[in-house]
Amino acid sequence: MGDQQRRRVLLAVLAAVFAVSAGMAVRRHIQYQASRVAALEARELVKPPPPAVTAAPPPSAGPAPEDTHPPAEPAPEEDLPPDPGAEALSGLDLGALQAVNPDVAGWIEIPGTELSYPLLQGEDNQYYLTHTWNREPNSGGSVFLECTSRRDLSGFHTIAYGHRMQDGTMFGPLKHYDDPEFWARHPSVYIATEDGVYRYDIFAAFQAHVKGMVYRLDLEGREGEFIDFCLGNSVIDTGIVPLPGDRLLTLSTCVSMGWSEYRWVVQGRLAQVYPAQ
Repeated sequence: MGDQQRRRVLLAVLAAVFAVSAGMAVRRHIQYQASRVAALEARELVKPPPPAVTAAPPPSAGPAPEDTHPPAEPAPEEDLPPDPGAEALSGLDLGALQAVNPDVAGWIEIPGTELSYPLLQGEDNQYYLTHTWNREPNSGGSVFLECTSRRDLSGFHTIAYGHRMQDGTMFGPLKHYDDPEFWARHPSVYIATEDGVYRYDIFAAFQAHVKGMVYRLDLEGREGEFIDFCLGNSVIDTGIVPLPGDRLLTLSTCVSMGWSEYRWVVQGRLAQVYPAQ
């Protein structure tokens, strides 16, 4: 084979490689766009309904009977301090999403980031890796709970999974939690369910092996050991030290776009529950 023929072959191979790469980039762009559209549709559906407007009662035709008295005032309740993150999620119409897909367990958000999505829970941990919240096939998948975690978030350890998208969506923002300044600006994760809004204060972030303790589901009696493991591996020091009786949340995502035996995890301790009104 002469030099000219080799150059032709090389050019043909390079052209084929370029065409494949370009095709993959176009396909990825289309998938990203579809994922964004699905997220926007969810945000429109879940908007809190406008407050009900009731007409004023007609004036009384005469004095009230002597045995009538005003209803008793409700017992005063201790007011929780205002929390803008919780207030932003209170009153979400999760029922509108669940009418489309009953697998919707709630809504997850880290204020000030793009992480604001429906939270799913399926029968396994595979389906929502490749399907949006409304069950459309998409490589971006969804944010979803470990299938064995308690849907009501009442377990000691709850795990949520999401892809680390190159455009910064889904669990993309989690990669920044190796920076204490980023943590200081975004110290909490919020999950809204039908029962209220749960605020988890972030206490750890690190790279975890897929077969390591973070993903163990049999932690009964080992809560203290688990907490020590997470704090000992964390690359940030938030000053928050969970106790064995606390409820913990782990957000798990890829460390890169390629396959790996490790995942990047960000963990929070349940700090406050704001009951549904």
